[in-house]
Amino acid sequence: MPRRLFKKIQKRIPDKGKLSTQWYLRPFNALLHDPGLWSIHRRGVTKAVAIGLFFAMLPIVGQMALAALVALWVRVNLPVAVAFTWVSNPLTFVPIYYPAYKLGALLLGLPRQDPGDAQMSIEWLAAELATIWKPLFLGCGILAVVVAAIGFTALNLTWRMAAVNRLNRRRRNRAR
Repeated sequence: MPRRLFKKIQKRIPDKGKLSTQWYLRPFNALLHDPGLWSIHRRGVTKAVAIGLFFAMLPIVGQMALAALVALWVRVNLPVAVAFTWVSNPLTFVPIYYPAYKLGALLLGLPRQDPGDAQMSIEWLAAELATIWKPLFLGCGILAVVVAAIGFTALNLTWRMAAVNRLNRRRRNRAR
């Protein structure tokens, strides 16, 4: 089951042949031909999911690029690592970063800056960033490690259980 799901995800992402023709990826052409970056096997995909989820939880610019660079460095499935950074998007911004900020403020012993009646906007964020950046980054860092570990473990267990079920089904079919 997990392998089929990730093959579907990988079909929607440009293949290595198309990527190697892009001018901005020419410095990485030698690396992009590594089969480990494109193969779908449990170890490579679970690590790629963890990398993608880790960078998705961080409030930084360039999450996809950083996930791609780490995937290249660790030599895990590149498209999966990039795709899982899309967990954080404008719809999930508040549900991810506000609890992370509250966690960071709690750990640092700081009073939380609740927006109250203020409109959550770019202007509000720019004005409050000087006071909220420390708890936000601490909370997001902790959240990134926890979510990446949970994603890695959950996918690894799911993949292993699917493999064991498939093996048991084959054994039952042979015994008949």
